Amino acid sequence: MLLRFLTLLLLFTLPQYAADRSEVLESRETFTVKSISQAEYKVYKKVYITDESGKDQARIRIGTGEYVELKSVSAKIFDRKGKKKGRYKKKDFYELKSSGYGIIGSDAKSYTLDLSSVTSLPFTLELEFTQVYHSLFFWPAWYPQESIPVKEASYTVVTPPDIQYHHYSLREIEGVSDGKKSTTWTQSNLEPWPDEIAMPREVYDGHALFFTSDKYKLDDYSGSSDSWKSIADFYHELSKTQYHLDPALISDLDLQSAATQRDTIQVIYDYVQRSTRYVGMELGIHGWKPHSSQWVCENKYGDCKDLATFFISILRMNNIEAYPVLILTRTAGMIYQEFPDDRFNHLIACVPLDDDTLWVDCTMDDGRIDIIPSSDQGCNVVVVGIDGPVMLQTPIQRPESNATDFTGEVSINRNGSASLKGQLIFRGQASMQVRSVFQGAILADQREGILSLFGESAPGLELDTFSVSNLDDKYAPLAIHLEGTIPRFAAKTGNRLFVYPGLPLKEKWYGEHPSRRKQSFFAGVPSLNTSDVTFLISDGLELESRPMDVDLETEFGTIHQTVKIEGQNIRYNWHATDAKMRIEIEDYPAYYNFRLKAKQAHAAPLVFKQR
Repeated sequence: MLLRFLTLLLLFTLPQYAADRSEVLESRETFTVKSISQAEYKVYKKVYITDESGKDQARIRIGTGEYVELKSVSAKIFDRKGKKKGRYKKKDFYELKSSGYGIIGSDAKSYTLDLSSVTSLPFTLELEFTQVYHSLFFWPAWYPQESIPVKEASYTVVTPPDIQYHHYSLREIEGVSDGKKSTTWTQSNLEPWPDEIAMPREVYDGHALFFTSDKYKLDDYSGSSDSWKSIADFYHELSKTQYHLDPALISDLDLQSAATQRDTIQVIYDYVQRSTRYVGMELGIHGWKPHSSQWVCENKYGDCKDLATFFISILRMNNIEAYPVLILTRTAGMIYQEFPDDRFNHLIACVPLDDDTLWVDCTMDDGRIDIIPSSDQGCNVVVVGIDGPVMLQTPIQRPESNATDFTGEVSINRNGSASLKGQLIFRGQASMQVRSVFQGAILADQREGILSLFGESAPGLELDTFSVSNLDDKYAPLAIHLEGTIPRFAAKTGNRLFVYPGLPLKEKWYGEHPSRRKQSFFAGVPSLNTSDVTFLISDGLELESRPMDVDLETEFGTIHQTVKIEGQNIRYNWHATDAKMRIEIEDYPAYYNFRLKAKQAHAAPLVFKQR
């Protein structure tokens, strides 16, 4: 699915209003609805630009497409004395195709113009443009906050009496109506977007205002946004005729090995992955309407909604019910349950079973029916055609579904060098991620990939041998076996050696102190990491101190660390889980302490004294 057309990377001002920093002095947006199939969107902005952060805003990009055209555009630049240094119109803008990853055919394009170096700093950029919208399906949201401060911003909606619309904001921004057909929302003195580590994407919605039309048309299809059910019904109208598939076209699908219903689903999914590839042809209505299963089968490719439709068609041919799922991927933001709208950018499949529900993404080359990709987890979604509620949430999988296990043996010499042999096992999502890197890579690149895994815990590692198992079996754990030497494994101070036992990956934590944190924290999908390492100690080394045992269980995850002396050997065991994807700001201090304890425990050394 095409993302909404984003139209704003622009900024402006006049010197007599100048401040010491770059600032949007004024931003006005007006959306004038003329009919259910036409509206005009006018934008006026001016920004005073004093530094590189503001300068970036003078690189203008205006998105268009089949349903949104650029009617006019004008940009002016003034130097520090207020003298006009240039005026630019539509003919001066560069028209570029702006298809996304994997899209080879699309009507999306943008008009771009870089005015950041026309004159020296400081300068003022003033911009006006008008777009014509040919469907209220694409009603533009208002994002007044920018990467630099905003002094004044407004958004006005003008509608005829017969057009009804809905709006929503997290801050419950109130608009002022003229009592007739116009309503204006204003916001002033907005600070720049927050800049903190690992913010959830929806942080950028803090000052946003979203709109939907009660009724809209897209080509010959009519829809409504008055409920999640109406949104599901609209997609059903778009797709209901696209599931027909001639069985003769998939005669090479062999289900003989499938003993259970779940086996059948897996075989069909693997068949779709094997016989098609992800490529988009999203021209016109096909940015939202899937191509038919017949078309996908004959052409051997499709985008997310095409491949999901093909997959669902084959399932239904085998009496397995499945449904298309509209989703906004987690890294792109959040759909709010209380406000039905159509800001979806992806489509997957839902397959309800008696004992489980499978959420299946057909765009993953190495995907599996039992692993939902990280970007699809924890999302509010609309399931099309299902009985009962259509608004559901995709699951956040357990840490065991994203696991990395290391088992190793390290022989430590008196001079601080060491030899290493071990095995890394990646399970679930971790195996998918590593497999995508190693598949198709030459041996030299695979070697570099392994060395990078040990880059901090075993710097200078020299691999003698290595092998990768199950590289082509996506349902099996990916295993890496290795042997090598580490010339400077232990840090040496006087007659003491300091050995850091946490292999292969060090626990990291760079989050801000709670006193400096204002936003929620996006921790990523849950994960499990274990390490079981036996250290063989050379004669002449005496253990002086060791890391403390740790046994910590919290709502955010667990940390278990043990160090056991077994004769001349030392066995180190680490078992850590991260259990939550999003940490609310009120929970952040406790989460910060949890992650800090994990980092400190993992960083504690074994200390040996040379006899």
